[in-house]
Amino acid sequence: MMTEYTAGMFGDAVMGDFSIRRANNGVMKESLRASAALETKVLGHPAFEALRVGERLTSPMVVVFIDLTDFTGRSFWDDETEVADLAHALLTGFIQTVTAFGGFPLGLRGDGLFAGFGPGNAQIDSVMALSACAFALDAVQNEVNPRLQRKNIEPVQARAGLDYGRITFVRSGNHEHSEVNPLGFAANFAAKCEKQAKSWEIVIGQGIAQQVPDSTTYSRHEKSPKSYQRAGAKHPQPQPGHPVRGLVGDRAVLLRSFRLN
Repeated sequence: MMTEYTAGMFGDAVMGDFSIRRANNGVMKESLRASAALETKVLGHPAFEALRVGERLTSPMVVVFIDLTDFTGRSFWDDETEVADLAHALLTGFIQTVTAFGGFPLGLRGDGLFAGFGPGNAQIDSVMALSACAFALDAVQNEVNPRLQRKNIEPVQARAGLDYGRITFVRSGNHEHSEVNPLGFAANFAAKCEKQAKSWEIVIGQGIAQQVPDSTTYSRHEKSPKSYQRAGAKHPQPQPGHPVRGLVGDRAVLLRSFRLN
């Protein structure tokens, strides 16, 4: 499916969806509503959807955040329904991209998408995830934005963050209302990477960098490494012949980034 999905198709899907919604004052036609009612409403990973409330499974995965940069500010000067329709259309494009590259859209986070690749071959999953992010950013910049500008609509910006590691899927809630929630350091750090990324930039954690070690397309991030210290940790006391190399409970993680040309 990936080879059949082009940037032009991304642009057509995003702008087609956006134009239909705007033509109907931000409301989909009844026929489209009826067809949507037949579709699956919940995003997630099929390998973990059967979990019962309180059950959990842990698996190594690539986790991805693709986000619209500074999109929240548009709600201050643009019509709120137009902002919502544009976000909806772009997120739909992101979901299609992740699926086309073999990933799983795990959930929406405001004006961003949380997705996973795997479990499977870690190197292949990492390459596919990076490719999906680069594809999405390029399609927004070079396909969607020129079409928005022709409609006298302010262009949008996008960025992404990724990491690889063990993710625990747990179904939280009760028997009436529950959701499968992916938790783990890699998921949290991928979100941090996305927040560190500038527009048109992809920032990755050490887990991804280790899976694609020979890549020459990215460089060390200016804020790397980022260290995490366990609350209450103290400096270890130096001993003769044993120099202090860090803090107890430290976890330093490298950040790497690359930008679209």
